[in-house]
Amino acid sequence: MGYRGLLLVFLAFGFSNAQQFSRVCVSRTETVRCQNLDISGSGVACEPVTTNVECAEKLLRGTADFGYFTEEELLLLAQQQPNEFRVVATRRDVSRQEQIYTFEAVAVVASNHTNGLAGLRGGRYCHPGFDVNDNRWSPRVLRALELAAARTDRCEGEIGSRTSEEMEVTTLSNFFSAACRPGDWSANAELDADLKRRFPTLCSMCSASGVCAGYNTTNSINVAGVVNSNRHIQALDCLTTSGTVAFVAWQHVREFFTMRSPNLASSYSLLCEDGSLLPLTTDSLNSPVAPCSLVRQPWGAIVARNAVANTVSENLQAWYPTGTFSSGNVWQNNLWSLLSGGANARLVFEQNLQTPLEYTSPIRTIPSIDSTTSCLPAHRWCTVSPQEQNKCLWVRNAAHSLGIQPPISCQQRPNVFDCFDDIREARSDFFSVDSHYGYLARRHFNLSPVKLTTITRDAASRVATLIKASAADSITRFENLRDKVACFPEYGSIAYVAFVRIAQERGVISPSQCNYQRAVGEFFNSACAPGALHTSHIISDLDDFNATTLCTACRPNFNFFNNTETNFTCAYDNTNLFLGNTGSLTCLNAAHTDVAVVELQNIDAQLRALGLTGNNFRALCANNSLAVNPGTNIDDNCLIAHVVDAEVLTRRNDPLFNSINSFLDAIDLQFGFNTAPSNQLINLHIYSPFNGDSDLLFKDSTRGVTNPTNTTDPIARNYIELFRHLESCTSSATTTAAPGVPGIPGIANRNIMSVMTLAVMGLLARFVVY
Repeated sequence: MGYRGLLLVFLAFGFSNAQQFSRVCVSRTETVRCQNLDISGSGVACEPVTTNVECAEKLLRGTADFGYFTEEELLLLAQQQPNEFRVVATRRDVSRQEQIYTFEAVAVVASNHTNGLAGLRGGRYCHPGFDVNDNRWSPRVLRALELAAARTDRCEGEIGSRTSEEMEVTTLSNFFSAACRPGDWSANAELDADLKRRFPTLCSMCSASGVCAGYNTTNSINVAGVVNSNRHIQALDCLTTSGTVAFVAWQHVREFFTMRSPNLASSYSLLCEDGSLLPLTTDSLNSPVAPCSLVRQPWGAIVARNAVANTVSENLQAWYPTGTFSSGNVWQNNLWSLLSGGANARLVFEQNLQTPLEYTSPIRTIPSIDSTTSCLPAHRWCTVSPQEQNKCLWVRNAAHSLGIQPPISCQQRPNVFDCFDDIREARSDFFSVDSHYGYLARRHFNLSPVKLTTITRDAASRVATLIKASAADSITRFENLRDKVACFPEYGSIAYVAFVRIAQERGVISPSQCNYQRAVGEFFNSACAPGALHTSHIISDLDDFNATTLCTACRPNFNFFNNTETNFTCAYDNTNLFLGNTGSLTCLNAAHTDVAVVELQNIDAQLRALGLTGNNFRALCANNSLAVNPGTNIDDNCLIAHVVDAEVLTRRNDPLFNSINSFLDAIDLQFGFNTAPSNQLINLHIYSPFNGDSDLLFKDSTRGVTNPTNTTDPIARNYIELFRHLESCTSSATTTAAPGVPGIPGIANRNIMSVMTLAVMGLLARFVVY
């Protein structure tokens, strides 16, 4: 072997000994506990993660060894990564450790009930509610009886523009004669209120029938050990007073019929999925396991990657031999808190280390997303990178696992413009995109926002008109800009559209002008708007306007260049020195230019990179006056636009619009910032970085979504107002399909090279730095 070989063996041996610890997934917020794990003698080290889904990805890549996953997360792993991990130990509540399952959802009916599930038609339905966190029931669990009995997956009538919630509630209203189904039927507040107004029978058994707020408990019997405010107890009260069926948790059935109303137990039975009845006998009520149930939920568990699962299992059993908390050294106490959530938990170690699929399938199986029936077609989410596609697939399976309808499919395309084209041609349905593309999407792809994003304060697009400080004496109003030379980050950008709108408001550009190329090109003597010539090949209005004037100012300011009309660039990529915000500042710094319209985010850093300072420039404000002082510290009232930085687009006037709108509210509720991570059924953040990559599916600045038509967010309203003139122009335009390019608004007989140009633009647009 030789000395070198022996040295390598010793080094490898020493390295392996130095690595005798496991890496546990820990939230990035748990800095103190991680510090207490990172000490000499500790058997574990923290692997910081943003979400449990990120933990699963790290386990798959081998950068983490184990972590805790909730009940619903285990069911998700059984779909997404069924065989890559092993379940090491389940985590149970000490007060409920006798229960084999986290919960069982059962249907309780009178013992004289006949005809099984079909016999519930025309009956009176008592439900615990969609606004209750007790037992952590997912939307799929909450609807389990409805699906089994009323077959809410079958469509009644034409789909049209109806949402999945509307079709579901229509079916239930036709199936049950009366009900109390408390809570929100839709995550979209407007849709929820409309459904409750139109289908009042499904609230008629509630205390406040018009809003489905809950049950009347004024006549409830007070019994020690039974909590009357519990909705499952209230639903059973509803059953025993005037109902036909109650869909509740087995543990509360036992409480109700053994402590609250034992005299009624013999009159009621469990309705099984096969239609049989099993009486509520003393023996059955004493059992922690229901005689039959519609849903059984596995316990959450500690999961390890295959290669180290046995080692993790042995270590955990050595550290916590009884599976319960006991005072130990500091790092073991902190690890227990991270894995169990506190002293009221118990770990039950698995003898045969099963995969997530092997562990969950005997208890509960989620049907394959591809085999699931739905009244609505899968909503197709367009993605533009492998990383974004991967995140979309996690969202797809997580939403399906929780029972969010309709299902989604993820469709990866090369770039933004391919997504626009696919949505326009009904090959995809929706796509979240930077508001920078708002003009092109509306004007040339006939798309419309289904949602606007709500964002952090610092992320808003703040657009200002800057002139050279030295020109403050001659340029004091927007009218003074006529026949001057202008710089824009890009043709059709937020800055470009913002200038058109403020110029129309100030009366220096005609409000009747719908051609934004002509509007700007005829107002200025010359301009630099990169991309104007590329886009004019396929999306210019059919007239004789020569868009070259929008590029003639894109010329280096060097004396040895021949100052001819052909000596300019209009490229739509990074070969163009004048593309983007930095490019506009470069352009304005040239001797032959007068004004630039730019976004103010990061502008000071951009100026420093160019060797400039903000004092070189002065803002021309929206109120048609100059800012008091030079510089980039510009007041919001001086801006010509202050808008959101992203939106979700779909086809204009598409029948799926309402359904996509409510679907986005549903995933916002489950995976957005509305639910605390500790209350999430599946810890997945749709608005956060994923696997270290930013701005996937949504920009990281997103904090939620809002309806474009009635948003209360001022910068979202500003964005809609910014495009109101363009929307009126676009909606009134005639759509003429070009040969080979069907459906492009207002276009005919365009060269196929234009389409190729647009595709290239899309590829390059992903790499433009502003």
